[in-house]
Amino acid sequence: MTERIKKVVKPTAIVMAIGFIYIILHFSTGFSIPCFFHLLTRLYCPGCGMGRLCFSLLKLDFASAFKYNPVIFCILPVFAVFFAWHIYRYIRFGDSSFRKWENVLLYVIVGVLVVFGVLRNFVDLGMPPPLHF
Repeated sequence: MTERIKKVVKPTAIVMAIGFIYIILHFSTGFSIPCFFHLLTRLYCPGCGMGRLCFSLLKLDFASAFKYNPVIFCILPVFAVFFAWHIYRYIRFGDSSFRKWENVLLYVIVGVLVVFGVLRNFVDLGMPPPLHF
């Protein structure tokens, strides 16, 4: 079990360190990573606004976070619980396979994101633009 913990903690720590560096860089310089999909197509992807959503969550400004990307805002807690459960099951039992319901949940989330991505480009959803250009 300790070997599985090490397999989980190391990449998690690396991702968290990179995120922490990005947060410091953003708040000290205003630098943020643009959406490359939007740069290439001028369309908003389902994740556009996610950076500002995360920065708003860090400031505990839930209203602004919801405005930047309401779908991700609603899916984030579900995905966090799902991810935590999957990690727990892997560490405790060594089981990294997905159950049928987990696959269905992931497909539903992807489907919702695709529909949202299409709608946000062709229907006025009353959201602020996710990027500053």
